[in-house]
Amino acid sequence: MFEVYAPASVGNFAVGFDALGAALAPIDGQLLGDVVAVQSATQDEFICSGEYAHKLPADPLENLAYQCLVHFREHVAPNMAAVRLELKKNLPIGSGLGSSACSVVATFAALDKFADTQLSQVELIELMADFEAKVSGGRHYDNITPCYLGGLQLTGDLIPNKSLSLPVCEQWYYVVAFPGFTLNTAKARAVLPESLSMHDSVEFAQRLSAFISLLHTQQFDAALSIMEDRVAEPHRARLIEGFAQAKQALPELGAKVMSISGAGPTLFAVCTDLTTAQQCADWLAANYINDQGFCHICQLDTLGTRVLEKEA
Repeated sequence: MFEVYAPASVGNFAVGFDALGAALAPIDGQLLGDVVAVQSATQDEFICSGEYAHKLPADPLENLAYQCLVHFREHVAPNMAAVRLELKKNLPIGSGLGSSACSVVATFAALDKFADTQLSQVELIELMADFEAKVSGGRHYDNITPCYLGGLQLTGDLIPNKSLSLPVCEQWYYVVAFPGFTLNTAKARAVLPESLSMHDSVEFAQRLSAFISLLHTQQFDAALSIMEDRVAEPHRARLIEGFAQAKQALPELGAKVMSISGAGPTLFAVCTDLTTAQQCADWLAANYINDQGFCHICQLDTLGTRVLEKEA
């Protein structure tokens, strides 16, 4: 038996709508993501457990991880031995932290290892994107690829191998706060404009390309100064109770960036020192999250999806 862990992620990353994503690792060593446990069995068996398992459909046929298992057996590895697959659902649904991507990525990575199919990076990413689309309504890679590969990823169909890893400042801290209520991804996409004006399209292209160039030339302060979401945030902010207050308070505490993680309602702030990050986390704990929410100070998870080592 082995367990595969897939980390939470921040989609869009402010400047990269549907194109940038960052994997998260809480600095206190906690695992913020889903785990899939796999072992041999006499017949295929599926179990859903974990803190948020009760938020998923009771019928396995409606569970993404089980659907991944069925598809993998039918289309990828028909001769695979029978397996007992357990999804440990540790991320809240509709949180904006790539919850569905975590389940899909962990499941396919675990099955690829179990069956020794040795799928390529592109093959796995494409397979993962197909199933994440069942929830998000489209083949968006900005949670899939950082969850799978780790780090900050520029991703999409035009990118070689579907993803390109970007350098970031090691002194950046990411404060992520899930308020304790959810936001349906389809609803969050429905409020977006169907098209952008020529001016807005050019500005988006300039902001994203400049941000990437500044990262590659290690001009990290300049990169932070243009890290702003003018595509999705203006439309989604009104859907998230408390977001406007946080948008005002966190920069006053020293946060360099504050925006929505993915489709929301989780928000994230980028800080350049741990003291500021802790001050932002304290404010969010007191003013943004309820008793069902959580807040973590993170840095990038550079490992991505991996097999968890067994304790001695």
